[in-house]
Amino acid sequence: MKNIKTIVYDYGGVISKKQNKELVHKMCKILNIPARQFFSFYTKKRKDYDSALIDAKTYWSKTIQLMDGQIELKDMDKLIEYDIKSWLDINQETIEYIKSIKDKVKLVLLSNMTFEVLEEIKNLYWIHYFDTKIFSCEEKVSKPDDKIYNICLKKVKVEPQHILFIDDSEVNLDAAQKMGINILKFKNCENMKNTIENEYVFK
Repeated sequence: MKNIKTIVYDYGGVISKKQNKELVHKMCKILNIPARQFFSFYTKKRKDYDSALIDAKTYWSKTIQLMDGQIELKDMDKLIEYDIKSWLDINQETIEYIKSIKDKVKLVLLSNMTFEVLEEIKNLYWIHYFDTKIFSCEEKVSKPDDKIYNICLKKVKVEPQHILFIDDSEVNLDAAQKMGINILKFKNCENMKNTIENEYVFK
């Protein structure tokens, strides 16, 4: 059993559910592309958007250029709206588990997140369960860049070997592990809970 003092949680796909498929299909309809092509275009410029190096309209303009596409201004506004809403379905099981351990271990939220999504979640009741909150849009850097993990380590003031990082992205987890942080790939809440209870002790 490993001793941990801090658990660091990702947001998308862990605290929130996976991106809402219905809203993804609506974005695909506007972009006139099949769903199977969506993520290859969606992710190419996302790092700059998550890191607030470009704004929402610039992100979508660049993404549409990659497709050699063109849309009307009103459709651009719809894309932005659907994109924000697609990340707002909260995984209540995860939230309930976090609530159950918040007095036993320090909790950190470390997320690649746009200012638009942050604006939607910043006052939700569960956000206050976290002792420290680190967002890529505020730090101007996103996972899996080493810089954001170093920011996290400086803020929590805990040795990497006493931190558990939970994310659904292999790339993000690999980067954290290289820095000596314990990692857990999120599959579902039950798996997360069982792994924590069987492999870790809160100190």
